[in-house]
Amino acid sequence: MLNFDWLKILDKHINFLQDKCQNTNLFLVGWCIRDILLDIEKNLTDVDFTMAWKPSDIYENIQKDEIHHFITEKFGTITLIPKDNKELKYELTPLRTENDYSDNRHPEMINWQNDIILDSNRRDFSINCIYYFSAEFPKSNLNKEFKEQKSIKDEFALQKSLKDNWVIFYSDLNLLVVQDENYISKIFPDWNFDQVFATYLVDILHEDFVNKNRSTESKIRIIIDPHKWIQDIINRKIKCVWEPQKRFTEDALRIIRALRFVSVLNQKLKDNQWDKPKITLFDIDTDTWKAIKELANLVPNISKERIHDELMKVFTSWDPFAFVSLLDEVKLLEYVFPAVYSTKNIDQPVRYHPFDVYVHTLMSLYHLQKINKDYLVRFSMLYHDVWKVGQYAAYEKNLSREEIRAILSWPLNHRVSWPELAKEDFSRLTFSKSEIKDICRYIFNHHVPWEILNANEENRIKKLRKLYSEAWFEKVNNLLDITIADRLGQYNPMQNSADITDVEGLRNMLKDLEKEEWQFTQKDLQIDWKKIMKHFKIPAWPQIWELLSLAMNRVLVDIKNRNTEKEILTYLKWIVKTMK
Repeated sequence: MLNFDWLKILDKHINFLQDKCQNTNLFLVGWCIRDILLDIEKNLTDVDFTMAWKPSDIYENIQKDEIHHFITEKFGTITLIPKDNKELKYELTPLRTENDYSDNRHPEMINWQNDIILDSNRRDFSINCIYYFSAEFPKSNLNKEFKEQKSIKDEFALQKSLKDNWVIFYSDLNLLVVQDENYISKIFPDWNFDQVFATYLVDILHEDFVNKNRSTESKIRIIIDPHKWIQDIINRKIKCVWEPQKRFTEDALRIIRALRFVSVLNQKLKDNQWDKPKITLFDIDTDTWKAIKELANLVPNISKERIHDELMKVFTSWDPFAFVSLLDEVKLLEYVFPAVYSTKNIDQPVRYHPFDVYVHTLMSLYHLQKINKDYLVRFSMLYHDVWKVGQYAAYEKNLSREEIRAILSWPLNHRVSWPELAKEDFSRLTFSKSEIKDICRYIFNHHVPWEILNANEENRIKKLRKLYSEAWFEKVNNLLDITIADRLGQYNPMQNSADITDVEGLRNMLKDLEKEEWQFTQKDLQIDWKKIMKHFKIPAWPQIWELLSLAMNRVLVDIKNRNTEKEILTYLKWIVKTMK
């Protein structure tokens, strides 16, 4: 059952906005109401609201003390951020209509309105098309003595009552749910709240749908639901407002958003309702899904920046496995992640992987998202095997032993060469240079934990210490998560791939290193490049950096005894002698 009790959480936000906007006739709208009623979110950080008036006039009238504020001139969006809570953001987009989407993304014309119905008709999906209003409502407005009546106790009864009447009143919450467009227009004529008509609805029209208990609050809450959002949310359907073809032709980004909503909402339901015996998950309405598949070819008209934003919303928190799978099903995987698409139907040696590269990648991503929320690590997992396409293609050329050895060393060994493919794809998706650098590092090093585990036991600590010296504790931990997910993604009983005890043993070894030695880097050596130049009288490039690297490798074996200037110079003296 939808959790109407939690709507009280929204009242503090409405009160704050009514005070700042100096207007009581405003509405919260969209996802914040949806997630509250689904009981999957209580601590809101991003609240959308709407009201009538021209954006410039609204902005001018806002009380701007104790808030950060700015306005986007083109689309009239006003952003308010309380100074005492910078994690909370309010965004106001005034009531409006839109038309003439010439580029499959942006409306050519925006007309500011004072009509909720007209505003609702331009929105994308019914699950985002719900408005919440709250206002003082004196008890004297409700003179009727409610007697004990039947109450709406389950979702079936709620849907039946709405279907019969398009309006329901919950007296214990003073909550009026209205779906009838005629009633909506009369409660909010010219967007102003009409207490008289609201009282008429509550006291006269639908007395047989009240609950036994009366609320003691002098406040009324109203849900405006002109596109039957409640029915779609109960039935777990993502459905376009009006005709799907029209909605997606107007704005093709809505196709990507629909796929995101499925993955995000389902993951939220699983995370927040894990203790329930059965959880009904969301799916896309049949007509909406058909339109998505027919019009997916419009997505390339969308800017890469907007697609990047959608990817970030999925990969930072929720279910990238489901999202990537849906991209593939609607034939958008090749456009969004071309290197990943190329791994489809690339078979692997069955003794290691019973599936092709693509299926293994998805399974690995599925396991990784359970243990690691870092979006850069998740993207790295998605791209960790893309270079196998080139590697396996080379194997088919009847190569000599020397040529195969060359493949395993450079450049077609997927362990070291495929960061270039990731760099190309993520650059196109407008990721920053620092983000791409981290993704490529994870990809480049994702086999290092395997190599450490394959080393002799006495050499593992040395190799792990070296890896730790090159990357921070958190990044080494991330590599271990990648190793675990990579192994679980094999699903191969021939390799005992479900056993990750050795990887966890490596993690414990890493924790001991952090506790006992901290991170030893080249800066901690008892010599530097200047001392080497002075002692051996050699130029700075490239020999000097090679000597520093060799010194670092030797010291890492036994930091306590080998990190002395004398010990290092004695060792390097022998190295320099062999170089001549």
